[in-house]
Amino acid sequence: MKYVKIMNYIVFYSVKLSMNISIKQIKAFLVLVEEDNFTRAAQKIHLSQPAFSGLIANLEKEIGYRLFDRDTRKVQLNENGVHFIKLARELLFAYERTTKEICSHANRNQDKFVLAAMPSIVVQWVSQLLASFHRQHPNIHVELLDAQWDLCLQSLLHGRAELALTANSSSLAEISSEFLFSDKFHLICHKDHPLATKETISLNDLLSYDMIGFTKGTSIRLYVDKIVDLFGIRYILEVSQLTTMMGLVAANYGIGLVPRLTLFQFEYKNLVIRDIKDSTLERSIYLIKHKNRPLTPQAENFYHHIKANIFVT
Repeated sequence: MKYVKIMNYIVFYSVKLSMNISIKQIKAFLVLVEEDNFTRAAQKIHLSQPAFSGLIANLEKEIGYRLFDRDTRKVQLNENGVHFIKLARELLFAYERTTKEICSHANRNQDKFVLAAMPSIVVQWVSQLLASFHRQHPNIHVELLDAQWDLCLQSLLHGRAELALTANSSSLAEISSEFLFSDKFHLICHKDHPLATKETISLNDLLSYDMIGFTKGTSIRLYVDKIVDLFGIRYILEVSQLTTMMGLVAANYGIGLVPRLTLFQFEYKNLVIRDIKDSTLERSIYLIKHKNRPLTPQAENFYHHIKANIFVT
């Protein structure tokens, strides 16, 4: 509330009365209050006495009344000056607080950038990228936006994010999509499930068993549906979270297909992970950015960090 009142003083003096009071004048006034002497006050702020006297005279002219009574020997605050001290200190406080906040905000913006990434990519590889990047660049703050592909794309288009990691490329003219690697799918099942005895799985092996799928709109569902629709497989249940899939498969409720980047979630004592022979069941991982917006130095550093640490499948 006090800060609001201070800003109201500023608005009152600068707008209502159309004054042109400078912070330099305010500082000169407060120094003169402390020193009670023009010569000492001028020396304290490294000005000549005529220049200092000019600051005080112009301040009094702007506000419309004298602040000091002076003669050839001394200078002394008058009643108006005593009243003005509080206003001057509050104006100086508001100015210093505002400039400090501006500098702080500018520094925060210089030391951070926003990365958008799909949750199924973040779970292992991107998490490792962020950790290693932080060790190398502890002063750069990465703001992570973990969202589905369409939201990652929107964040780039609207300027919120500088880089995005997704399982889809974009045909939009203003978006640049750079292929990084292929992410193969694997079968997950309970250790007591019949498919757990097989070292590798063919797609035909899946036909006889209940499958748990991800909800429509997720990138994983987009890729798995290409196979499921071809073989006429029906989902017994649909989920939206990897942890939900893990719990259901661990309970031997059904089997699931998940990409390599998410297997970290399924390293659980009751679960078995198996390779799938069909090489067509994989998704492509892309690094995307806006063509018409150059990366900040911080985002440029992370871009090269990604390229130097591409996931090995």
